[in-house]
Amino acid sequence: KTLTTTYYSTTTNLSGAALRTALTPILRTNHIQYSYKCIWAALEEVDEDPTNTNNVLTIYNDGSVPKVNRVCPGNTNRDAWNREHVWAKSHGFPNESQMAYTDIHHLVPADGGQNSMRQDRDFQMRDQGGGGSMWEPIDAVKGQIARMMFYMEVRYDGDATTDERTPNLTLVTATTYGTKRPEFGYLPDLLKWHCEFPVSEREIRRNDKVYSWQGNRNPFIDRPDFVNSIWNYTCEDASSSSLF
Repeated sequence: KTLTTTYYSTTTNLSGAALRTALTPILRTNHIQYSYKCIWAALEEVDEDPTNTNNVLTIYNDGSVPKVNRVCPGNTNRDAWNREHVWAKSHGFPNESQMAYTDIHHLVPADGGQNSMRQDRDFQMRDQGGGGSMWEPIDAVKGQIARMMFYMEVRYDGDATTDERTPNLTLVTATTYGTKRPEFGYLPDLLKWHCEFPVSEREIRRNDKVYSWQGNRNPFIDRPDFVNSIWNYTCEDASSSSLF
């Protein structure tokens, strides 16, 4: 059997809410929590530019930046890279002790200027560069970002019996910018992006590397069809907002 077959074996023949419920303990099991300081080293490996191993790939501008050019005291270069929480940490987990704070599946290198512009804006269709409450990334990473956000919602269910100290994270069809609630938008556009921008080799490579570091996987990269099942959405719906 392949790794993905055995890893998701307890989800066989499940769909919808039952599939979602079965996935959460799979993603929780063997999840290794690192300190935020260690994330620098993790990202240098999992987001390494395969065409230039001295660089990392940055998320919002699809750039390639020298690993040594990172945000730190004394480096005033606006293009230096830093550690970006794709699900903004202010939305549910502002403290490093919370598991989601250092979850590598949604922590990525980002251009410092782009990161500052994005803040905690919702992911939604708009001219790239944001403004207001919305942020639209470039096409090259829309699908990747959507699948990161799906992972976060399913991974963190607010189970009080664990020591994760992370509340239930929820994707919504509403504006959440500036609210600091454990919610994020905009679900309809994330579903569209998942359909319009299929899983890339970059995501597959990254998922395998994060697994080697953290011990768990993003199921929506391994099994994109899980998105359709859990959210009752088909890619033919991507051109219509009638479901919402």
